Amino acid sequence: MWTRTMKWGDRFSINFDGPEDTAGYHSITILEELSDAYLGVLHHPNGPPIACYSHSMAAAIIAHNRNLSPSVASKFVDYLAHSAKGSSAPAFLKAEP
Repeated sequence: MWTRTMKWGDRFSINFDGPEDTAGYHSITILEELSDAYLGVLHHPNGPPIACYSHSMAAAIIAHNRNLSPSVASKFVDYLAHSAKGSSAPAFLKAEP
């Protein structure tokens, strides 16, 4: 899966957009293949903000793109969620019916 990085800032004013104003900004890693499953940014309690994805949408995208069954794709997303390391590792929101 390819990744790209975006800048995310915890700002409440649109007046702080100058090139010299970098305080408060963090890099967020975005998984391009799963960009349609991207939900937003979570404040991590022990680290920087992280990207959050819908587990079910990520599984559907992976199942379609990789020709996998929905069950196998869901297990793959579980594997990604548990194996991702580092302070900017993404989260996968899993909602049970």
